[in-house]
Amino acid sequence: MTPTIDDRALAEIISRVPALAEASDFGVTVLPGGLSNSSYRVVTDDLECVVRITGKNGEVLGIDRVREAACLKRAQAAGISPEVLAFFLPEGHSVTRYVAAGQALTSDQFESPDMIPRIAQRLRDIHALDPVEGNFDACADIRHWMEIADDRGTPRPDRLDPLLERVHRIQRSLETERSVEPVVCHNDPYFRNFIDDGSLWVIDWEFAGMGDPLYDLAAVAYSFDNDSRDLLLQSYYGEVDPVVRRHLDDLIIVYLCWCAVWSVLQIDDSVIDCDFADLAESYLDMADR
Repeated sequence: MTPTIDDRALAEIISRVPALAEASDFGVTVLPGGLSNSSYRVVTDDLECVVRITGKNGEVLGIDRVREAACLKRAQAAGISPEVLAFFLPEGHSVTRYVAAGQALTSDQFESPDMIPRIAQRLRDIHALDPVEGNFDACADIRHWMEIADDRGTPRPDRLDPLLERVHRIQRSLETERSVEPVVCHNDPYFRNFIDDGSLWVIDWEFAGMGDPLYDLAAVAYSFDNDSRDLLLQSYYGEVDPVVRRHLDDLIIVYLCWCAVWSVLQIDDSVIDCDFADLAESYLDMADR
């Protein structure tokens, strides 16, 4: 007899995973930290796993679940992501093995000189994965999300329009100056998406797809000081090229704009209790700095 679960969506997913559905007893704990999905730690006598229930706004965000599944499959095979026990399409719900000995990185750990070379190597591992179908384009996301927000009548922060104009200039400049062969990228590798148990595991592959590897570095380095940004480039490329460093700083602005617009879009479509207007302002603060 399957134990009673209060959350209907969680109970439905458990019923679709034989290793969970056949369990006579298990414990469920809500995992904090998700901004667009709900995650639970589920423990049975034989299994400890994470059940992720995708948020209702995935379609609005344009998340490609088929592409996510393909990237996740490659990352698991390469030992970058925890084992995937189930991935349900078209919804995107997933069940992955829980990293029992792992600790999610804090921002201080993430920015430490000892950790940055490990992160750089992990990004190199991701970028070496076999290609998938489907590209990630942060600037296209920004334009699409702003169209949705405008159609809804969602108020824009005062500082957003100048940042959007700045990103447009950066995009045109990069198209002229930077030519790169697309590789598999995570595209949202901020500190909460790394778990350390001696190995460095990477989770939350919703936005993964073919893209510019330097954008992944920008998404890591947006909160770094100058020395830490140089260390990241040195660790990844073996040198700090002034042109690449300038492009990194430009892509950090693009990433912060992407995060700000993502936050604006959540104001009227949130799946959790979060002040997304305030979150958007925090990203605008970082872009100003």
